[in-house]
Amino acid sequence: MSMTTDRLARLRVAWLVLAVSCGPAVRPDGPADEPGGVVRTPPRPPAAASGRQIVVGEMCPQAAAGRPAIAPLVMRTVTWTDEASEVTSSVERGSVPRFVVLGVDGAQAGVFDTVGVADVGLPQSVAAGAYVGALPCTTDAGSGQRVEQPACKAALAGCGLAIAEISRPDFDLPDTPQFATGGACLAGDGLAVDIDGDGASEVFPLASLLDGGRSPTTEWSAAPTAGAGCTPTFQLYDVRLVLPPEPGKPVDPKWTVFLDVLGVLDLDGDARKEIVLALRFPTVRTVVVYTPSGSAQRLELAGEGQSFPR
Repeated sequence: MSMTTDRLARLRVAWLVLAVSCGPAVRPDGPADEPGGVVRTPPRPPAAASGRQIVVGEMCPQAAAGRPAIAPLVMRTVTWTDEASEVTSSVERGSVPRFVVLGVDGAQAGVFDTVGVADVGLPQSVAAGAYVGALPCTTDAGSGQRVEQPACKAALAGCGLAIAEISRPDFDLPDTPQFATGGACLAGDGLAVDIDGDGASEVFPLASLLDGGRSPTTEWSAAPTAGAGCTPTFQLYDVRLVLPPEPGKPVDPKWTVFLDVLGVLDLDGDARKEIVLALRFPTVRTVVVYTPSGSAQRLELAGEGQSFPR
């Protein structure tokens, strides 16, 4: 064979190899390759039907054997619930990795990062973790400084309102949530709150806060008044409620209940304010969340949970 013929034969073989290597590869079944690393991108958590998904609790700096802890009390997903097992489960499975803790003025005092749960004798487990920031019973003093408020410390034992947005445990820590805040004040025998932000306060009679069974009423309706002339604040302390006596019996002084307003803020993101109250009964202390339903003139009981004693 001549050199020219030999060179042409080699070129034809080269083109044939190139064509085969660039065409579609068909591989017979055989042993699988060693698996490599898998990068998983999970879907974003579904949003609630409307508004935020949150857990409302109370943070005390020394509640868990001298360390910070949060009592998770009421939760909102699609609806509100105070079922202790459901609320606690959200903490145990890592769905509330970060709480924002609010101060006396409604501004952020600090953040609490959840690392687990602990048993401190409440009906539910509490969130244990690390807290960074100022004490809850403080207000903004300017220049990044916060000053302690003695009235808050006396009534709330240094504890404060804590809220976390529910998230997926396999995601990074969520951004610190922001909440639109309001205030409450005493107007005669009622609690005055501007629920819908129209500049006029709705006044809710204190006498109708507790029902005949001495429990928070399921519906709390505003009185037909034109508003109130008091100055609202985010928190309010030591409001005395005298429970009605049992039929045929005199008023028992031990059944005096004290009310503290822990905060007035839009928790669910519907532009109307919720009211978070603490009720100090003779033998127990509970935290109650009221949310507007249909009208700013009517509040519904979103949930009640037993928090740290005083």
